[in-house]
Amino acid sequence: MPEKGWAVLTVRDATARSIKGMAKEEGVTVDELISQLLTSPSSPRPSPMGQWSTCATCGSKVKTKNLQEHMAKVHPDKLTVNP
Repeated sequence: MPEKGWAVLTVRDATARSIKGMAKEEGVTVDELISQLLTSPSSPRPSPMGQWSTCATCGSKVKTKNLQEHMAKVHPDKLTVNP
């Protein structure tokens, strides 16, 4: 039984190993690492509906996974192609 004030978080084994490895690399506990990730202003906060980004061209909110498709359909002239 965890001590008072703690909760059990169920995640996949691969995720748990990854988080433990990241914490060990940074020299912090898993609790400290998760707190850093949740309070970091540079990382987007997860939401039940997915992560959202703002289009730099038009300012509309777009799901991060759909941002590239949005740029191709709405702003095809703004796309740059790397040779």
